[in-house]
Amino acid sequence: MSEDKLKIASTAKDVRLCVIENSIFVEELASHVLGNILNIDWKNSKSFGYGSTCLSFNQKLQLIQDIKGVDKEDLKAINCLAQMRNKFAHVSHINSFEKLFSDAAGKEIRNYFFKRFFDDMGISDVHPSKVELVYRLCFYLLVHEVIGVLLKINDQHLYNQGYEEGFRETKDKLLDAFSKAILPNMNILKTLEETKKKLMAQKNSTLS
Repeated sequence: MSEDKLKIASTAKDVRLCVIENSIFVEELASHVLGNILNIDWKNSKSFGYGSTCLSFNQKLQLIQDIKGVDKEDLKAINCLAQMRNKFAHVSHINSFEKLFSDAAGKEIRNYFFKRFFDDMGISDVHPSKVELVYRLCFYLLVHEVIGVLLKINDQHLYNQGYEEGFRETKDKLLDAFSKAILPNMNILKTLEETKKKLMAQKNSTLS
């Protein structure tokens, strides 16, 4: 997938379905990333797979947020998507972005959403008939950003893993070279030390 292509999983006409399907894709990607980091087969894992005992969407994203070095703004984007998904999945009357942002339960999401995607004008210059469409497009941007964050975390892990493996390999080669070049001479030093002790002992014996 090219870098300039919008990374989204669903453009379903129904808003609730669109939010849920994109969230499912993000959840699976989060499971994949966590599986790589923890070195487990996530699809067959009791924690990240599809079983009844696996972690929830929120719990998986919380683990992602606990990873050291993740940018704070990236974490806010992940948290916003998680909250939006929860509202559409669990609050029956929220079936559009407009209803989400006008509902008291969606106030925190609205504040973040507007700060991230709108200027001081907000939607005041958007025609009322186009507001829902604008919200949807901004939601696509949010999904795109979160997917990008997860891919970045995964790439960083693979880089760190490759660096550590390369470091260990280099260290092993240096130790091997050291042992071949230096350690054989250690026997000579040991022999010289033993000979010195014997000569000193003989000298002391002669003097006494």
